[in-house]
Amino acid sequence: MSLPSKQIVLNTLNQTRHKTTPDTQLSLFQETPQIITPSDAEYWHYSDLHHLYGNQYFPIAPDMTVHAWRHLVMPAERIKPKGRMPKLTGPTPQFFYEHVLDTTAPYSINQSAHKKIPGDLCMSRYACWCMARNNPDLIFAKTYFMAPAIDPNMSFGDMKKTTYKFARIDLRNQLSHYEKILAGILKQHGGDFSNFNHSMTMAFFYGYSANDIKAAYHIPEKTNDPLANYMGSASLCARITALKNAIRRFDSARHQNRETLYQILHDELLKQRIYVLKNFGYAPEQDIFQNPISTVQSELNRAERDFIYKYSRTKLR
Repeated sequence: MSLPSKQIVLNTLNQTRHKTTPDTQLSLFQETPQIITPSDAEYWHYSDLHHLYGNQYFPIAPDMTVHAWRHLVMPAERIKPKGRMPKLTGPTPQFFYEHVLDTTAPYSINQSAHKKIPGDLCMSRYACWCMARNNPDLIFAKTYFMAPAIDPNMSFGDMKKTTYKFARIDLRNQLSHYEKILAGILKQHGGDFSNFNHSMTMAFFYGYSANDIKAAYHIPEKTNDPLANYMGSASLCARITALKNAIRRFDSARHQNRETLYQILHDELLKQRIYVLKNFGYAPEQDIFQNPISTVQSELNRAERDFIYKYSRTKLR
């Protein structure tokens, strides 16, 4: 199942957003009602997220009970608190009590077959973010849930730009992973990855070296600072795909040597260059940013701290 478009995700999450209403009770000794549950806490139904993204990302078995669903709402990993920022913990009972509510309303897990589930979950903005945070495929949903802490008036265009920027972090890590695999293959065949990487860069950027591109974007020369740290999500994704396909083809090649690997990789890099041009309307060397990945990572960390500080306290009860 392919992921829904960003516009569909935005429209669906906006349309399925709910808000709690204050629940009050009268005290025997007070004239004013006492608020016993918070107001204006936003929440989404798990069923709506399931229907939006499908069983691959929000799985529910027809015989799964509400108790078993709790294990699907996994908070993000622990983050060391700084200052007054609350600690982000694992899936504790307190987390579920404050940010996840069981409901008795049944819903259809498969709209064509009309299979009914005996209940549903209401999840706060914080709980929804926790589910999306560590899944790179849900980067747009993660940005959507975190958006109020970044910019309360963030437009759809700004949300797309922010998603594109934050996606660079995981893609850069993926590229490093496949570069290490490629370096290991080269070592087995007596090759040098640094020299090979230079040729690979020239093929992907159509004759431009890393130094040429850095100079064009006024990026200072630093030791051990590869151009990949400045590449955008489209070019990073294309390069990852090229390396994955090249490694797969080389594993099944009849003649396995440096020359064969170079030819295969050169072919895959050209294919991905054409793909970027065709689908994005610009060349990989035009998908370069002056801000390195480390700066983007710091920006994401600050945004997450601000989000956690505010929305971990905005509870459903």
